[in-house]
Amino acid sequence: MTLLSFVRSLWTSDFELYKEALAQLVPLFFALDHVHYSRWLSVYVRDMTTLSQRCPDVYDHFILCAFTSNVTGNRFSSIQLVQAHEHLNAQVKGDGGAIGLTEKPGAWRGWMVAGPQLSTIIAEFEERFGRDDGREADGQHHEQSHSYQKSFFEDVCSLVATFEELGNPFLDRSNDLVW
Repeated sequence: MTLLSFVRSLWTSDFELYKEALAQLVPLFFALDHVHYSRWLSVYVRDMTTLSQRCPDVYDHFILCAFTSNVTGNRFSSIQLVQAHEHLNAQVKGDGGAIGLTEKPGAWRGWMVAGPQLSTIIAEFEERFGRDDGREADGQHHEQSHSYQKSFFEDVCSLVATFEELGNPFLDRSNDLVW
């Protein structure tokens, strides 16, 4: 339940739930002998717990959902800022990637300066002319489309029919491999 609370805290941008869930996860990292996670997560939880006294302005922003990013505007779709940063990097890189970029100081500076502007331009273009990643221009995920739902329903019916014909493979106790 703790892990689900952590995920919910991010999706709903609930900073108080985020702190509670992290505090509940700390003992699990100790129990699983993840030394670095248990050590540094303990420090991070302490920092987040004392944030209201140490940095009240930052705390106020975090309470107002500033510790996550919601690109789509849909409920329950906020993500961690580091994940949002990775999305922006992927958007700017495109299919070609940024191989060798860090080895050329001039190219790296250009990336650092132009990256956010390129991301903004791409987002404005997609908003105006649509997307090519399967999402509709209105923010609807491709899995919400009628054709996808119909195809999914047919796949489920096919799977159920196979179970009915051959039996449930999860209940089968034989050692034979079924093709």
